[in-house]
Amino acid sequence: MAKLLSELASVKDVIAGSEEELFVVNKLRSYLEEMGIHSNLNPVDVLSWRDLECEISGFHCICLPPIRSYEVHGLLTNDLSNCGGKVLITSTTNFPDNVWVLYNLAVETGAEAVVFYDEYPGRYRRIVVTGVWSYSLGRGDYPPIPAVHMRYEDGIKLMKLVGSYVDLRCRTEVRLGTGYNVEAFIGGRRESEVLVSAHHDRWLTGFRDNLIGTYTLMKIAERATRSNLKHTLRLVSFTAEEFGNPTLSPWYWSYGSREYARKSDLSNVEFVVNLDTACKEPVRINATGPEIGKYFVKYSPINYVYEGFDHAYTDGLTFSSMGIPTVTLQNLRDIDEVYHTDLDTWYDAELITDSLADWIINSINDFELEKLEFQEYRRVLENSLGEEFKWFIDKVKGVVSVDKLSRIFREVSKELVKPVLIGSYKDLNKDLTTLLAPHAFVINNLRKGIRTEDVVLVLDNEVLRCPAGGCDEVIEKYTNYVNSILHRIISHLGC
Repeated sequence: MAKLLSELASVKDVIAGSEEELFVVNKLRSYLEEMGIHSNLNPVDVLSWRDLECEISGFHCICLPPIRSYEVHGLLTNDLSNCGGKVLITSTTNFPDNVWVLYNLAVETGAEAVVFYDEYPGRYRRIVVTGVWSYSLGRGDYPPIPAVHMRYEDGIKLMKLVGSYVDLRCRTEVRLGTGYNVEAFIGGRRESEVLVSAHHDRWLTGFRDNLIGTYTLMKIAERATRSNLKHTLRLVSFTAEEFGNPTLSPWYWSYGSREYARKSDLSNVEFVVNLDTACKEPVRINATGPEIGKYFVKYSPINYVYEGFDHAYTDGLTFSSMGIPTVTLQNLRDIDEVYHTDLDTWYDAELITDSLADWIINSINDFELEKLEFQEYRRVLENSLGEEFKWFIDKVKGVVSVDKLSRIFREVSKELVKPVLIGSYKDLNKDLTTLLAPHAFVINNLRKGIRTEDVVLVLDNEVLRCPAGGCDEVIEKYTNYVNSILHRIISHLGC
């Protein structure tokens, strides 16, 4: 496997629809074939973006996706509040996604272009920019002004030109192309399936994000061929996790997995394990709900931190949002220093990838529906919904059939677990999170006299808030909304 890892690490900027992606895909398929595992290539229409050239007044830079080609002659400023009609130069921060916020603020102020210089020497970083205050799944557009990134040492030199005119040249290639999801099946004693996934596209060197996930996937395949699997194993390596939606949706990530889920029969899938940046101890665990999360961590041979509901920034949410029990293993916030940079390079990860592969195989082979922690999910649901919706909890408490409990909590996960932003899109250092019943979260806080920050339902572009005039109407509206969902679940499942 060392040869495979070396070959996969030999290419960078493995972008959906690129020659580099095809190289990686063929290597994965060849390795699977060597183990006697047939694989399928599932084509996905993607928007393929490539950085060809970037230079500003003699300094090298890299283009931020998915900007188009630009030439800008403008006055350089480092004043975000007064950058209208000018080229803004500003430092990045130790929170990578602040780039998205700062770019949007510059667009809002009327900047001609944005030049980010890194806070750390010798490092380039790619972050997708959009120019809109939204992460919705709706149709989007190209970023309205160019954005580039340069090393710290070059940025400090360029800062000396503040107040002078600079020339920025960005040349990119944007085209419609074809990305590929790689899919393989390893038969088990039962027709029921467990799907294990990772994404193979990556920005720059991308060892932790997510070459290591792809490598772990191959180790799982290797172990599976030597294991008497109880359940059929479905392995999938996704394209276009980082970027690639031809509609330029503001929710720009996880496009390849959404296309896979849209086109695939997942009716036999018992649960999903998704690997994204899982590269060190303690590995972080997110799950559709505690029924699968608490089951899965019982088999851990390494240190872990259980974080709760599924992670908004990964392919895991694709399956969670369908109600399929899903576990995501990640270290996203632990790798901020190298996230999407050219310093995310090879290191000896054999021990962690071996442990992850063993963990996943053992959890698959011991899986039975009866072993899921449904009572734990019921407890969490009761705490999240509160007294307002006690009638639903009482209904659930009366259900004894494991199969029916499974279907209830699948529907709860599908209908009520939502990615949210607590606060404002304009806040720095803010991550998306995932809440069970965000409307109930707001209701319960208001009942306690707590005025929370805005809760943004990011996929729907809806803001939950209490107006200054009073909250009674809001409570009634949100209560009716949650009740309608709960009644629909009960009616649909015949409880």
